[in-house]
Amino acid sequence: MDHIQHAIEESIRFLESTPDLAMENCEDSRRKWNGAWWHMAALYEMGEVKQIPGSAIAKAKKILETQTWPVFIISADDHPTSETDKIKMDCCHCELAVFYMILMAYGCDLDKELPWIREWFLQHQLSDGGLNCDPDAYTHSNKSSIVSTLPPLEAILYYTNRAFTVQEADFLDQGARYLIEHRLVCSKQSGNIIDTEWLKPCFPRFFEYDILRGMSFLVEWSRRRNKPLPTELLNEGIQQLSSFIDPAGLRIGRQVFDPQGPWGGHTFELLETVAGIGDVSPYLTRQLVSLLSKWNHN
Repeated sequence: MDHIQHAIEESIRFLESTPDLAMENCEDSRRKWNGAWWHMAALYEMGEVKQIPGSAIAKAKKILETQTWPVFIISADDHPTSETDKIKMDCCHCELAVFYMILMAYGCDLDKELPWIREWFLQHQLSDGGLNCDPDAYTHSNKSSIVSTLPPLEAILYYTNRAFTVQEADFLDQGARYLIEHRLVCSKQSGNIIDTEWLKPCFPRFFEYDILRGMSFLVEWSRRRNKPLPTELLNEGIQQLSSFIDPAGLRIGRQVFDPQGPWGGHTFELLETVAGIGDVSPYLTRQLVSLLSKWNHN
């Protein structure tokens, strides 16, 4: 584990010294995959969010507070008009949810300081129960994207430390319905798997989807909302994961930053260190063990 600790320290040094989180460079901070946000996201997914320097957290929060356009642009009326607003960072649902979860896990109270973020998630659920980062979905297809849907659902489910409001409960229940109707990875119309890459455990995911991510949401949703578990579906999911499970734990099956994939890009030491294809991931293993434990106690 010494190599992982060394890589963590390298990311900490980067976050302490990087200009990416300066206000004038907020676009650089989200550069795939070696921008500052992704260093923070990797630490968050590893369960090491508290190792993120406080100075980086403060700068990241400032970006969301003062340098982010707080509207999802669907129509012409949604575009900023002032020169000051035109240079602000525009976000999509899954990206904004990743940013939100990092800061909330660190201990920021974004619901008090930036309440527009939670409202953003709740107001962009489509009638099928999911969300879509493609604005055309809101004016034409009315169909959601599984990739776009999971991070906002997780943001509301995992970072609500009180009773859910009626709107939040409905948001989560409709999101769970969407996942169940799509059998975690399938087209509702044809029943075919939408993307076979989703059957391969991915780490770190950032905003990407895999079947374990969907299953983990459903198990926690069932627990928090006191709803019946879709056990047949979960059994199918475990079966789909079986080729990646060995006595040592769950093996990584893919990388979100695959140079041959749709989102290839520059990486950083920590990302490379914890994302080796074929390696047993202690972080994915922990998630799988947690899922099975909650399932067995449901």
